[in-house]
Amino acid sequence: MEPLFVLMIISGIAGLARCIAQASQEARRAAEARWRMARPVWQRAAALVGGQFKSGPGQWGDPRMQISVVFDNVALLVDHDIAQGDAAVVRYHTRITGTARNPSGLRLRVNEQRLRSSRSDGSFRARQVDVGDPAQDGAFVVKASNPTLARWWLTPPLREALRAAADYQLTLESHRLTAIRAGLEDDAEKLASAIRAAALVAGRGRALTRELRALAQELGGRLLSAGAASSEGEMTIEVEHRGRLLTVELGRRGKKGPFCTRVRVPRAASPSERFALRCRPRRGPARKAPGPSGDDALARAYAIQADAPDRVAQRLGDELRREIAALRPAAILGDEAAVTLVFGQLETGRDRIERAIAIASALAAPAPHGPYR
Repeated sequence: MEPLFVLMIISGIAGLARCIAQASQEARRAAEARWRMARPVWQRAAALVGGQFKSGPGQWGDPRMQISVVFDNVALLVDHDIAQGDAAVVRYHTRITGTARNPSGLRLRVNEQRLRSSRSDGSFRARQVDVGDPAQDGAFVVKASNPTLARWWLTPPLREALRAAADYQLTLESHRLTAIRAGLEDDAEKLASAIRAAALVAGRGRALTRELRALAQELGGRLLSAGAASSEGEMTIEVEHRGRLLTVELGRRGKKGPFCTRVRVPRAASPSERFALRCRPRRGPARKAPGPSGDDALARAYAIQADAPDRVAQRLGDELRREIAALRPAAILGDEAAVTLVFGQLETGRDRIERAIAIASALAAPAPHGPYR
């Protein structure tokens, strides 16, 4: 190979390297200029939420900022990341992270419709959820491991906070909360809104635990597993009712079942008295309240299966039929071990759970001439 040709190649490579280095320096200077403009914005945002602002060089000498804040009893860290995809472009990402109280094990992700393609990834396994809010459902994509719990989680104040933080994608996985947006946030009010929204999402699990503890106290029982819930989010309230120890279980029926509330009353019954009442799907407009007998209302609302239909019919008197038709649980299941009343959703209301306890206890109680041992 001719020496001149080799020299030209080396010269070309050196020139390309100089161009790349120059482009990288220009991109870095542009990024630092954005950082200098954003610095007072972040200071103001920290003041708006009562946080502490810090600024200084990072590990590699690049300028860094962060806000540490405790908002609504939730500790959050706000910082930024630099992703340098190529030499000519340096991209900032604004990031909010924190530890969430999540006794239910819910996995939740919320982002605007326009961010669907830009920040979606295949690692987050969940179903898209309609939360029942036209404004939220039209503007946002909500994905959750459990639709019932997601609807409970996303209260109207929380949905309003998410709308104010529309540029951020919020993700709740296990006990980790992350909110991230492309670019270095340059609006103090928007950053403060994102911090508030992140705190509300992370703190919602505390409200669930408080509700369950209050419910357990009102029922005269105790809450189990609230601090060490399983990966399926199972929580249990243990209650003594008329001398019988029963449980109110909140969690999934199996690993893939819906998140629901179950009232379980133990019994010692003959194997011949197994039965199942399963709610029929509603069709058309809601019907009027059942008449005095309650018998037709129960037959319309439930499919009933039983090993001993006559024995079950004796237990399902008119008053009990009316109570079941009015409460409308998803199912009532009886086997040799227990009678279990199942709500199809997360139920934490004292009145409805007390009515469920009364129904399940009546079905589980030994009859004067029944088949109980």
